[in-house]
Amino acid sequence: MYAKELMLLNEDQSKSEVVKLLEEFDQDFHSPKVDELRETFPRYVALYTKFIFQPNIAVRGINPSLFSCRKADDLNEEKEVRRVTSLKGLHNINAYIEYPEPLYHHYLVKDIEKITSKDFIRQNLMGWNDCFIQSPKQGGMNFLESKAKSIDEKNKNSFCIDLINKSKLIANKFEYLTRPKLLIYAGRDAALQARWDDRDSLNKMKKQVKKTIWGGKAIAVKHFSYPCSKRSEEIISALNI
Repeated sequence: MYAKELMLLNEDQSKSEVVKLLEEFDQDFHSPKVDELRETFPRYVALYTKFIFQPNIAVRGINPSLFSCRKADDLNEEKEVRRVTSLKGLHNINAYIEYPEPLYHHYLVKDIEKITSKDFIRQNLMGWNDCFIQSPKQGGMNFLESKAKSIDEKNKNSFCIDLINKSKLIANKFEYLTRPKLLIYAGRDAALQARWDDRDSLNKMKKQVKKTIWGGKAIAVKHFSYPCSKRSEEIISALNI
């Protein structure tokens, strides 16, 4: 479905479409065509929260890191697998609150709680990433794409890059299926996927509040993995415009 078609769907229809998209991606991720990619990147997470139709806020990041610790050296594989598995498909967990160890989760909750409350975050904030495949390293998305291209070049196909691009396409569709009042892109790379020019710096992006075709607003902020004293003010300013 195209964007305009997705926007005609009601809440139940939108939720059903999200389920369909998640099931399709799960099948593709576990396909033998991308076995080599899964050897290095064995997990993915699509939704960080429950499905919310027309949420007050949606946050769109770049791609998942770890859910059970802040540093790869502290990784407990069993705990990580358990948490990632809990976030498969549609679920009712708010990973930002329930799994507080990652800095991305810590600063997101801290900044938005200054404006509202944890209960608001649980009930009115939805989250996902541009790419669903987990790459728990600094510059993880670049590492993921580099590895995918290397595998594809060796095998003379495009299966791995196609999988990454499919998750980005689904991430775009989520916007039209949920239609948030405020869409927050976490970091310049996330913002580049949809609404800003690739020549724009993050500081320039932050000064431009974009209108969405469903009547909401979109902003770019510094990535939530890093502290930022102005981020709460930028979010509340966009909410009040």
